[in-house]
Amino acid sequence: VVTPHEGPGSFSGARFIEGAVLLAGDPERELVALCRAPLDETGRPGPLEVLAGRDDAELQEFDVHAQTAALLGNAAGLSELAFYDLETGTLTAGPDLPAEGASEITFSPDGKRLAFVLRGAAAPRDIWVYDRETQALTQLTHSPHPGVVFSDLIRPELIEFTAHDGLELTGWLYLPKDYARPGPVVLSFHGGPESQERPTFNSTYQALLAEGIAVFAPNVRGSTGFGKTFASLDNAALRVDAVQDIESCVEAMVNRGIASPGRIGIMGGSYGGYMTMAGLTTFPDAFAAGANICGIVNFETFFAHTEPWMAAISKVEYGDPDTQADLLRSLSPIHNINRVKGATIVLHGANDTNVPVVEAEQIVSALKRRAIPVEYVRFEDEGHGFTKEQNRITATVAIVRWFAKHLLYS
Repeated sequence: VVTPHEGPGSFSGARFIEGAVLLAGDPERELVALCRAPLDETGRPGPLEVLAGRDDAELQEFDVHAQTAALLGNAAGLSELAFYDLETGTLTAGPDLPAEGASEITFSPDGKRLAFVLRGAAAPRDIWVYDRETQALTQLTHSPHPGVVFSDLIRPELIEFTAHDGLELTGWLYLPKDYARPGPVVLSFHGGPESQERPTFNSTYQALLAEGIAVFAPNVRGSTGFGKTFASLDNAALRVDAVQDIESCVEAMVNRGIASPGRIGIMGGSYGGYMTMAGLTTFPDAFAAGANICGIVNFETFFAHTEPWMAAISKVEYGDPDTQADLLRSLSPIHNINRVKGATIVLHGANDTNVPVVEAEQIVSALKRRAIPVEYVRFEDEGHGFTKEQNRITATVAIVRWFAKHLLYS
């Protein structure tokens, strides 16, 4: 075993070099770092040593040529490039990248150049090359994007704020051009829950921005990229703290003069759909409208109808239906659906086996009985999420029209 450790751990990307193995891991530390395991004469690994790690960023991936390791870090969702000298132990910052996200870093055979994929909120996926001698960045590919003028798109700003219990949180704020503060804002919650909101092209965000609606996409507790402890702060009974983070997001936007009370929306897909319904039911006066995309609303029906593998991994995140039924009931938004005041649009794939469509139908029928404005967009040819181009267009148009109607014109 190369990576003996106590408690949870993450290890990936092993590279064999002379006399050792390099890998990305988080042994006895919060954030993933570059690690080294020496090999003895028989090839057995010795104790794992952390070579290069940061307290404010996580190692996303790396590549090695000779005695140099190229490190791609994840700082609150922003990609940062650095180089580590394996002989001297020196860490050198790389160039500022022209887009927010990078991946798939690869050295040239001679080690003089480094290729990687760049993409961002206002940039398509393209291959770039960094020349280590001249320090020049060169774009190699130019992905076609007919009809999309990327110079017109909005790049976000990283916002730091504090939760109800003092926990430091961050989020990405997208402001429309000529935005008059305070104005309409939609909070957008990522799926997962173990995932991370990072700045990348999002057609729904950009369409909302074109309508004059700001978007705030936070990484509340339970998100990845901020350490092992942070990622576990929403497990089981701690889920209530993640839900409380929703109110902290609202307060951050209102207190900064960005959001106008009464003109705030909430949306998300999968786990983000759960957070949407949790926000609408827990803080009904905070939201004028919501968009729930294939979200969980009733853990009893979710566990009864989802795939066995999904049920198994969900027990740690949410609770065990065999031993924690009361907890799961208290966490299920459906049991507080009578508190919803915001107009709600529900989008779901009829063939979803992760979060079965029965979740959507419970919301729609309950809100109709209470005469809450509700719209149901059901895709008969989709599963968990929308993959067909026309369906993605339909979903984006429906969501943007919904928020425009209830945040701009009501």
